[in-house]
Amino acid sequence: MSSSPSTLRAHFTLAPDGRWVDGGGVTVRAGRIERFCATAAEVRRGGGPVLDLGDVVLLPGFVAAHTHLDLSGFEGRVPPGRSFPSWIRALLGVRGSLPEADLRRATRATAEQLVAGGTTCVGDIDATGRLAAVARGLRLRVRRYREVLDAGDGRRAGAVLGALASGSRRDPLWTEGISPHAPYTVSAELWAALARHVRRRRTAVAIHWAETREERAWLEHGRGPFADLLASSPRRSGLDAIEAAGLLGPRTALIHGNDATTAERERVARSGAAIVHCPGTHAFFEREPFDAEAWRAAGVPLALGTDSLASNADLDMRREMALFRAGHPGFRPAEVLDLATGAAARAVGLAGRVGTLAAGAWADLAAHAAPGKRASERLDAITRGLGAPLAVWVGGRRTESGPNQDSPASRIGKQTRGAQNEDARRTP
Repeated sequence: MSSSPSTLRAHFTLAPDGRWVDGGGVTVRAGRIERFCATAAEVRRGGGPVLDLGDVVLLPGFVAAHTHLDLSGFEGRVPPGRSFPSWIRALLGVRGSLPEADLRRATRATAEQLVAGGTTCVGDIDATGRLAAVARGLRLRVRRYREVLDAGDGRRAGAVLGALASGSRRDPLWTEGISPHAPYTVSAELWAALARHVRRRRTAVAIHWAETREERAWLEHGRGPFADLLASSPRRSGLDAIEAAGLLGPRTALIHGNDATTAERERVARSGAAIVHCPGTHAFFEREPFDAEAWRAAGVPLALGTDSLASNADLDMRREMALFRAGHPGFRPAEVLDLATGAAARAVGLAGRVGTLAAGAWADLAAHAAPGKRASERLDAITRGLGAPLAVWVGGRRTESGPNQDSPASRIGKQTRGAQNEDARRTP
């Protein structure tokens, strides 16, 4: 990638401090944002060619703080079921029946659709290595959480850790993390080993937690439908297990958190861990309303994710924001956008590097068309799922995934001001 700078200018640009700038933009050099330009004069001083994107909104790329891209290809194949454990059992059955080649194609296609929708970074749970197998040339930034579990059987912990020791991927767009799957699938022995692993590497952690009441009934009392799926109950709460392992802290994202008590919210708040909510999956299972207001009142950082196509109709962060807004009218549009950008970046341990247009961040951004004359009207539209990204950049490079050549995106940048040479007609 060239080390020469180039500058993107838009009608409205979201500044790192949350202000909307009219006529500003960003200067990009070597895959990173070198400067946020708050005025037209700063755009002109940015150096190199200026690409005028026109009447669009320039935003940081969305960050989906929780995905399972290796479950692509499962859409519509596994109904919600009578209980969550019955859904898990059905999912495992379907997974074993689908050809691996089909699943790989679906994984790649889903990742490309995410980018086309303006998502440039995911916190992905890697249970199979499928995304890594199809990622060559894919312009998507990934915090890969390598999933580990032993179904609560400590005798399997050694083999699980042995598999974890191999398979790291060298890719400039990837950073590694670890995901102890859930308190009901991790034994005491595996928790202890994972605690040592995380302390040595200081890595980011993602854990499914408090997703259903059935989970609590099994963990604390050994009752409920999980008894048909698992061998023995630890007879303690999931949060106790996570905290005892030393994994409840600011590097941890707790996924779902639907069935939490007031005392547990306070414990999570003290720890600095984040909660990742997936509105589409929540709707799929027809769960009771997610109490985002209670989590916010407790001081717990919130973020949004998509989960997987096995439990969601679409992996589009615009839809997740729209669903969240419909269920939580007390959140302002700017707050909802943050749940899908800056807050999501913090949840996956990439604060300041993604989810922002600040100097020093990776140049992961998108130009959105949206109805409205004022920036506030366009923000309202985007967080309601309206409009569409016309162009997406990851690491300063325009992605190949996106609208077709006959769409408005294909015409972005063909009319430029401030630079009349041929270079001004190319995206960085």
